[in-house]
Amino acid sequence: MSEMETNKPSRHWFHIPIQLTVAACCIYWYRHVPAPNKAVLLLGGVAAIMGFVEMRPMHKAIYFVLIIWLMFIETHAIDKDRLDFAQAEHEKRKEETQQFSDIRDDLKAAIKQGSEHFDATMARSDTIVAGVSDNMKTQTGGDSFGYITFTPEPANVRFNQFPTTSGPYFLVSITSHGRYPLRGLHVWMMDPERQLQAMRHPETDAVQSAHAGDTYYEVPYLRPQSPEAPTGDVQILGTYPFGTKDANDLTIAFSGPNGFWDERLHLRRVNGTWLQALTVIGPTVKQMRPFVKFDAGYPDSKGLAERDWPRPTPKH
Repeated sequence: MSEMETNKPSRHWFHIPIQLTVAACCIYWYRHVPAPNKAVLLLGGVAAIMGFVEMRPMHKAIYFVLIIWLMFIETHAIDKDRLDFAQAEHEKRKEETQQFSDIRDDLKAAIKQGSEHFDATMARSDTIVAGVSDNMKTQTGGDSFGYITFTPEPANVRFNQFPTTSGPYFLVSITSHGRYPLRGLHVWMMDPERQLQAMRHPETDAVQSAHAGDTYYEVPYLRPQSPEAPTGDVQILGTYPFGTKDANDLTIAFSGPNGFWDERLHLRRVNGTWLQALTVIGPTVKQMRPFVKFDAGYPDSKGLAERDWPRPTPKH
């Protein structure tokens, strides 16, 4: 083939439509960035043409510009693809976070609702248990207790229920303390002075002497403290003679459906007038501090409970 044939215009005009097509693609992709590798494919085709087809220097320059343009578009396409991927991942994580947040909110709402239902159920249960417990305490007596008091009466005072009592005596009464009624009480009162008098009597044997100072009472029912009886229900149990001395200390034991409790009753004659003081411990283990009651003017009332119910000193 001669040099004139290779430089025919028809051979060099062959590149113009190809270059125009590639340029049109570059313009379009510049405005509408393609997916990665599309510009690379076109760039490879342009490189193949430059390698196998003869061209003038001007066409080479145009192809070189188009290759640079395609490389720029491919770089832009890669960057855009990565940005789109990152944005898509961000949106995906955002959506997943929102879903987890919705699930968490639903779980919180479910837990809160369950807790409210549980609290309501427990409140109803506590009310029922409290009602049952209160009903049981009403039947057994709960933490209520009774205590014995002595009231001095002159010899000329008579009660129909004790017509044979002679001489000055104490009127023995039991008083309720607490919000629950007491049923079926058994009361044992022990008087060491009367027991000592019996032991000194020559005709009294040992068994009789041991029980000479005991007095037993039964109380079928004792009403609780109430607005109508704020100081408690009071029932008269009997009479008791004055002691031979100006002081006497009695120990009284109680038992009932709610347990056991004890009383220490102290009698003192001051200026011809009998005064009394008492302490009660029980009936429940929760009652750590004794109940204390004493008449005005009773001597040595301070520290009475500690003397009646001393606590053991802890060893260090």
